[in-house]
Amino acid sequence: MPKPSNFGRFNDLNFTLTDAQKADGWHFPMTKEQEWDKFGYVVRDQTRFRLHVQDGLVDVVEDYLETEKKDLIDINLADKDGKTPLMVAARNGHAKVVAALLKAGADIGLVDKSVKDQKVTAVEYAKGWPHQVGNERRDDCLEIISEFLRTGQVPDILSVPEARM
Repeated sequence: MPKPSNFGRFNDLNFTLTDAQKADGWHFPMTKEQEWDKFGYVVRDQTRFRLHVQDGLVDVVEDYLETEKKDLIDINLADKDGKTPLMVAARNGHAKVVAALLKAGADIGLVDKSVKDQKVTAVEYAKGWPHQVGNERRDDCLEIISEFLRTGQVPDILSVPEARM
């Protein structure tokens, strides 16, 4: 992923701190550009993106995926638990987020790094893996993923039900 040409006017978030916050010791140790140079993404934006995926906020997720913000995140970055954003969206039943991620190029073949004895992908999470209370099968997500695997196309999201909370 090429380095963004512009990190926006809030590249250094220290400029956004009030005098009271500065007096209390608040300080951002790195600019967005420094974070990108070190990690390949901007930590604050990646965290926000991941939380919006988790919550099923498709409008915000699409904003990250379809604007210049896309250069600040890694769409396939696994979290500390080994799950990619696509896995999280499929597990939580956020069909429109699954569709948006696939349209933006999320890698459907990545496996959950925390599972040692099985190959667990977004498909398995859509099927309700691990099969226990609280992990329901997400047929709407599974339908989108299956269609994508079959045709390479994401089905029309107008036919996809709204994300459930």
